[in-house]
Amino acid sequence: MRDRTHDDAMAEAFREAPEYAAELLNSILEDGDQSELLIALRQMTKAFGEKPKVAERGA
Repeated sequence: MRDRTHDDAMAEAFREAPEYAAELLNSILEDGDQSELLIALRQMTKAFGEKPKVAERGA
């Protein structure tokens, strides 16, 4: 079994369950933890690319 980073594992989880990614992001925004937000955004960018589909729908 090949080792992978936590970011890679989270990116895969977000791709498999985008609703989980949205729930996590909302939870982090409620808590207001900036460092946690930056980590989640990095992982979501890895999962969905530089311009997430959510942002495209909102534009």
